[in-house]
Amino acid sequence: MGIVWYNGFVSEIQQKGSGRDVRLSEAALWFRIEDLKNEARELNRAIADISQLVSYTQVDSMIGFLISKLNDYFVPETLVFMIKPPRKNGLRQFYYSDLKKVNKSLDAKYFYILEKYFDNLANTTVNGYAVPFGNLVHELPKDTFSDDFLKLKPALVIPLLGIGGVYAIIYISVKNDGSGFSANEMFYIHRMFSVLAVTMQNGLHYEISITEPKTGLFTYDFFLTRMDEAISNLRRYNRHSGMLIIDIDFFKHFNDTYGHLCGDRVLVALATTLRKIVRENDCVARFGGEEFSILLTECDENSLWSIAERIRLAVKDIVLYEKDQKLSITISVGGCLIHDIKGVTPNYVFKKADKALYYSKQHGRNRTTIYSMGFLDAAKIKNGEDLSEEG
Repeated sequence: MGIVWYNGFVSEIQQKGSGRDVRLSEAALWFRIEDLKNEARELNRAIADISQLVSYTQVDSMIGFLISKLNDYFVPETLVFMIKPPRKNGLRQFYYSDLKKVNKSLDAKYFYILEKYFDNLANTTVNGYAVPFGNLVHELPKDTFSDDFLKLKPALVIPLLGIGGVYAIIYISVKNDGSGFSANEMFYIHRMFSVLAVTMQNGLHYEISITEPKTGLFTYDFFLTRMDEAISNLRRYNRHSGMLIIDIDFFKHFNDTYGHLCGDRVLVALATTLRKIVRENDCVARFGGEEFSILLTECDENSLWSIAERIRLAVKDIVLYEKDQKLSITISVGGCLIHDIKGVTPNYVFKKADKALYYSKQHGRNRTTIYSMGFLDAAKIKNGEDLSEEG
């Protein structure tokens, strides 16, 4: 009697006279059936998660979804996404400790080292598949990775490749429970990140289509789309949103006195400040020239006022120098809470917020005014003015 492997099944071959009676071991067959059931469950789970992953259009949402799903499988001590967006300098990084986002980043050189490494192996690299970090340590020069980097205990490195080559590198450290990665976990990693390689590149190109190149903020058209969504959410779920319009005070002075390059630096500095203050779900757009707009979700008039003031005061603290001369930047702000009234449209809300902005500019600039549809807000009480009438 001999043991023969055939398609994963163990067969016992018994000789009986001149013929053969082949039968499957019942125990082996039972275990194999259970393995197949487990593989089917994991495959169905991965398919369901992949189906949801491909529905996202923005990179932040893709990564957020993936983090939530990884938590069902394992928790690495450190997980870092290093992404090189098209049309932009520098890297975008998403850094997680125990799958919780933290304000840290890796040295950018580790992206460019591995970008070059994987680009040279483009014909053999499997897009989105994890490479054991130990393999890289043996193949790259000895001092490639610093001691501080090695303290992060990287276990896997995943390259994401697009049309132009490597555009993202993902580091996954050892698991926080000290165990190795199981076959099911590696199966999930390979499947999800190979799909992410495609969806993220599509997401990055989608971001190009809805952002303007100078500041990286959203375009006017995309902002109006988000305004329509906010109005729909108000009517369906009673979730209030608000709009702010921001105008840089005496912006023409920067261009005329110091040149347009200086004016561009002012625009970029303001855009950076706005992104730091608002939440991820809020929408910051540049309307053109020196005018910016923000859609704030889940807010009331008090919070709309408070955030506008936080922005105004933060802009006053921006430090820029032009030929050793310190530049002072101030802004005027107008805002309006979106109310569920008949006929409300993005254009209607914009006109009311713009009216409040005009008031701020006409009354000294460097101030905030909130337009209330039928009510006086704190600013208007202080100003002794009522802007709530139509017109």
